[in-house]
Amino acid sequence: MHSSSHDPASVVPGAKNFTASGDVTCALVRIHDAVRRRIRHLPEDHASSVGTNRRGHRQHLFDLSADKAVLEELQSCFTNALVLSEESELRHLGEGSPQWRFVIDPVDGSDNHARGLPLSAVSIAVLDPEGPLALDRVRWAMVGGLDEDQPHVAARDRGCQRGDKPVSVSGMRILRDAFLSCELNHSAPTRRLSVVFSQARAVRSYGCASRALMLVACGALDAHIDVRNRLTAESFLAAAFMVEEAGGCVLDLDGNNFQHLTDLRSTVRMVAAATPELAHQIAKEINEI
Repeated sequence: MHSSSHDPASVVPGAKNFTASGDVTCALVRIHDAVRRRIRHLPEDHASSVGTNRRGHRQHLFDLSADKAVLEELQSCFTNALVLSEESELRHLGEGSPQWRFVIDPVDGSDNHARGLPLSAVSIAVLDPEGPLALDRVRWAMVGGLDEDQPHVAARDRGCQRGDKPVSVSGMRILRDAFLSCELNHSAPTRRLSVVFSQARAVRSYGCASRALMLVACGALDAHIDVRNRLTAESFLAAAFMVEEAGGCVLDLDGNNFQHLTDLRSTVRMVAAATPELAHQIAKEINEI
């Protein structure tokens, strides 16, 4: 991975027994493994609904179990941190001033996992403790498929990798040759979005933002689009950061560059693409009057 001006092998504040950036990514890898082990040992009815979270979304037993596994691992690895999770209230680890914020979706793509579809993931972004939930404040990230042994991890200015193999975007610049994914859950395509679909080479829909974005980061997809204005930070922030670290481009279609995201209720419209040329072409088509 390429060198970092932000994070050489220096002490990471707020981390227990971790002395360098690589150790933080190792902790994130360990969290992915802990979540998979916890879910694997749940009873057969683990996909049954057990209520709703604070945003009114359906919760399954595996959502709560994954959330608990993440928190236990964070408590064993880090001190003085804020934890923002889709499945629980804001939590403060330790008693001092927080050094980091962890933005977590314990199981992104819960409906997929409940149905047995292999398109779900645990997603964690590690940010500076203050300011908006913006890409420029992410320092580390992890997205790990619940069906995958190894997660993808990224550190600022060090690229994105899975295991010891770096990943990179496709480099696609032209919409007519591009494979796109688009999230359509609870939403019909707009007229302008239909125009984009008709111009692209192919269109897919996966129902899991973090996995779709990781397909862009790895070059399997050329772009991912979500114009519903329902997408929240825990589902996309880690994977969008990885798209950037893999050489891609992420745009907020409202033009505010994610600086308005103050909590997990703030929503975005976005496009992530292999190149700025493709991202801007898609954004222009969608916003065309």
